[in-house]
Amino acid sequence: MSNTGKKRVGFVVGNYHTDHPSQLVHIIWELFRNEDVELQVFLGTESASFMKDFAMRSNLFDYQYASLCAYSEYEDLDLLIISAGTLSIYQNSIPLDEFLRHIPPIPLILMETDRHPENGISLIADNEQGISSCVEHLITVHGKTRIGFITGPKNNKDADERFDGYRNTLTKHGIPVREEYIGHGDYSENVDRVVEQLLDRAPGLEAIVSSNDEMTVAVYRVLKSRGLTVGKDIAVTGFDDMQMARYMDPPLTTARQDYDEISRIAVESALKIFRGEEVHSRRVPVPFIRRCSCGCTQAPEETDASSGQEELVRNIQRSREYQHNSWIGSLMNRELLLEVNDSKRFFTAIGSFMAYLGVSGSSMYLFDHPLRVRRGTIPDFPEKIYLCMRQTGNYAEGYDWDEAPVLYKDRPREDAEFQSRVSYMTFLLFDEKYQYGVLNVQIEPDKIDFCYMLSLDIGTSLRYMDLWAQQKQYRAELQAMASTDALTGLLNRAGVIRVRERMTGKTSRLAGVIMADLDHLKQINDTFGHNAGDIALTTAAEILKKALGGKQDAEEGKSRPDEKDWVLGRVGGDEYMACFVNVTKEELEERIRRMHGLCDEYNQDSGQPFFVEISAGVAMGRVRNMEDWSLLTTKADEQLYEAKKGRREFVIREGKV
Repeated sequence: MSNTGKKRVGFVVGNYHTDHPSQLVHIIWELFRNEDVELQVFLGTESASFMKDFAMRSNLFDYQYASLCAYSEYEDLDLLIISAGTLSIYQNSIPLDEFLRHIPPIPLILMETDRHPENGISLIADNEQGISSCVEHLITVHGKTRIGFITGPKNNKDADERFDGYRNTLTKHGIPVREEYIGHGDYSENVDRVVEQLLDRAPGLEAIVSSNDEMTVAVYRVLKSRGLTVGKDIAVTGFDDMQMARYMDPPLTTARQDYDEISRIAVESALKIFRGEEVHSRRVPVPFIRRCSCGCTQAPEETDASSGQEELVRNIQRSREYQHNSWIGSLMNRELLLEVNDSKRFFTAIGSFMAYLGVSGSSMYLFDHPLRVRRGTIPDFPEKIYLCMRQTGNYAEGYDWDEAPVLYKDRPREDAEFQSRVSYMTFLLFDEKYQYGVLNVQIEPDKIDFCYMLSLDIGTSLRYMDLWAQQKQYRAELQAMASTDALTGLLNRAGVIRVRERMTGKTSRLAGVIMADLDHLKQINDTFGHNAGDIALTTAAEILKKALGGKQDAEEGKSRPDEKDWVLGRVGGDEYMACFVNVTKEELEERIRRMHGLCDEYNQDSGQPFFVEISAGVAMGRVRNMEDWSLLTTKADEQLYEAKKGRREFVIREGKV
């Protein structure tokens, strides 16, 4: 329960682009509007059926919607309504039990299935009866016997029952069920090829029964392209009674799935559960609706012309609004691509666009790393998800990853900032196989289509930002490899020069250079081998880092060069270079004395058969360009040459050869 005292209900629905789930969302939204309930709608909006005819690859992303249920684990919900039928349409390889494994143990209402959950109820239309009434009408009233059928998707309970209605009714009348009369559809209107193939296999068909009204749009389209008239040359029936069915030419004969009744029962059952009352699973009757597509000359119902005109005006208004919003969406996409190198600005930009579009409130929750979703699986989500953006009215705020508030799985929300005070829609954010999180938007259902388009753009931009971050990391690693000495871990000559360029200001700066040299490296290599030489080189590097670098000498309390004001590197076989700005010659000479002291300390306790000793020269001057640095380096090198004259002749310990 939220901190407002209201119950929180989640509604999970897939395939929103089609009429059936769209109506469910609108109706359930309205039914809960006046109840003391906060509703969160988890939306799956399908895309593959639109792309399958022209996409260059078949691995499309409808399987992403299997993850919808799993997001409820982060929400402090009191009850969950799941439209199981709409989710399973494109999830043929994922059984319902796998969906249910990824939801919290709260009361559950399952729609479009007769599976009775232990902690709730199921609601389903009488699918077999509805299709049977259509087939019965075609046989007994119109004398049709060569009746084709377009199925719904595989492993979908509604589709299976509707096919049973077709098959059993034919069998009852002694009409054989012929395989060539059956086309396998997917409940979308993009089944033109299925209809074409069905007509090619069975040129003598007298009627086509479709598992839903959506696919009859393709049936009408294909028949018209072949010069055939619906209701005259071939009869057509559907199932659902979608909103446009009565306005089709001719009006569609169908079986009416009563969305209002199913939705009403679902909402009433939820409220009864909250009141502690008993609820029961139901199978809802499906009445037959006779119009003209079956061959009847006159539909019994009157079409309200004014209602049709009002719908036309609404469609025109929606079209204009959608056109305007599309321009805004394109602008948002461009701005996001410009901000991929700054996560806080990127997330804030999303919230700012939501505010500009007049959205009352929105928020975006992301995983710290994108999830790769494999077809046929629901990924196990991480324990936490990050609030990267929230927007209320004209206020929008994005967060860097290290400051973003966190939601934890299966953990009640204690912090008021996470509490929902309104109902909102939830969109998946993904790009093909990668899933990033969700976008929550406080909108009315008629804004869903546009916000879905925005969510796709955001998902693509998130993928681009992820790739940009990876490339930035790769470039940094390559640059580090190119600038780093593999043996000592110090910068190499190129790395020192690159950092030294950044240390050069617009005006001249007091600078110093120390050139250092490991004494008698050749003696060590010739006497004990190159492994010993490597030990000497790495030891010298550590001594130089300790003597020259850092901010504070903890032992003496003396100040030392700031990290941005100096650089150290191995610039040759046994040579090291350190460059400084904002430092005095006395400070550098003190560092050299410290270096000699550290060498003495190491040689006392090392146990190595050789001494590690370092000679060094220092030069000071003012620099304003790289040529000035080169001059200082030459002077320091000359001082190093003089210092070498005082080194010991042999670094081999007596008796160790």
